Amino acid sequence: MTMAQPASAQSYASQRKTVSHWKTANPLFDAIVGGGSANTKAACIIAAQIEEDLIGRSWPTGTIYGSETHLESKFGVCRSVVREAVRILESRGTARMRRGPNGGLLILAPSMSLVLEAIDRYVTSHCRELHRGKDGKTILQAVHARLIGPGAKNCVGPALASFLEEMISAVNQHARQGPSGRIPLGATVESARSRAQHIFRLLMKDLNSSRTIDRRLGSELDLCDRYGADRDVLRQAVRVLEFEGIAESVAGRGKGLMTRTPEPAALCRLINCYFTAARVTPSDTMSLFKLLSVEAISIAAEDATDEELARLKNAQRLLHAADVRVTPKVMQEAEESQFGIIDEPLVDILLRCTKSYSTWWSSLRNPQSEQLDIIYRTETLKVISALLERDVTAVAAAQAAKVERLNGLILNQHRAVSA
Repeated sequence: MTMAQPASAQSYASQRKTVSHWKTANPLFDAIVGGGSANTKAACIIAAQIEEDLIGRSWPTGTIYGSETHLESKFGVCRSVVREAVRILESRGTARMRRGPNGGLLILAPSMSLVLEAIDRYVTSHCRELHRGKDGKTILQAVHARLIGPGAKNCVGPALASFLEEMISAVNQHARQGPSGRIPLGATVESARSRAQHIFRLLMKDLNSSRTIDRRLGSELDLCDRYGADRDVLRQAVRVLEFEGIAESVAGRGKGLMTRTPEPAALCRLINCYFTAARVTPSDTMSLFKLLSVEAISIAAEDATDEELARLKNAQRLLHAADVRVTPKVMQEAEESQFGIIDEPLVDILLRCTKSYSTWWSSLRNPQSEQLDIIYRTETLKVISALLERDVTAVAAAQAAKVERLNGLILNQHRAVSA
């Protein structure tokens, strides 16, 4: 039995088109985090756009974004799609629909416990534990010592310091206790109020029982029967999975709800939402990114295999080619050829979210701008050259210089916008 389709596939396609026209894109964020084909359902697009709009408005916690009727009109979609989008936001702790005469979509500050839950789901969906090996723990501890430890030369605000300490605590707990040390599902009661959230957590329990990618969980009718849910409630729960990229409803005989390996965009945006609500500054996150990337690239210089060195040489050839622009695809390949050597999903997501955070405040949104092209190409070639020579000292210095130059470009654009 196949996954039941909406009453009108054409109407959903037209709703996606309507929603997409409203979007104010941040292509530099997408280039950094690797925005891909996930989240193509109308409800997923709406939820992402609301979060991006709130980041741009410095996260007005406690205000009402709009009523259900207002959201239907604003995005040009039906009520069921709006409710699916709201369930996504509620699952992430970024908003909640408040009923009553003065009700509407209430903006919330996402909690650290929900962020940790989302990170755990992302990492374990990559068929790995939260702490895969020694590299992730080593990098986090080194960064902590240099950023906020005794005698630290760097200085960041308390919100980012707390974020890093919570991350280290979660990794240490998992290292000590194994799977029982994971952040438990349902740790935050506020996120499990609705029936859809309860179904989502039952689906996650089934997903955690097997890490096989492209595994079929069942058709819509199968799942409704299994969990005792009506179709609308099940679809709301499924949209949360699709938004995170953990699963996707696929039409066709023998298909249905299929497991997937998630892309990092949704999780990076959630962490950026947390940073914004906590009033973390772009300069603080860039300080954290600099230290994370220097520690990671230093380990990569020591651990790179012959196959990984060959990939680095290919990225070097691309960047040396004068007629090749630094497109998002080229940028992603160059970054992954360097930091993919570590093969730590947790480190990877922290690098992406901290690097991308400042893009929301900068007027530099075009990943193919001439200034960015010149700086990125020049500095990345220096990093790759040092990696190929396995020179740990040189690669650390080159990465630090690269971050400083890119940070200067982005933050100068930020100051220009603020002036």
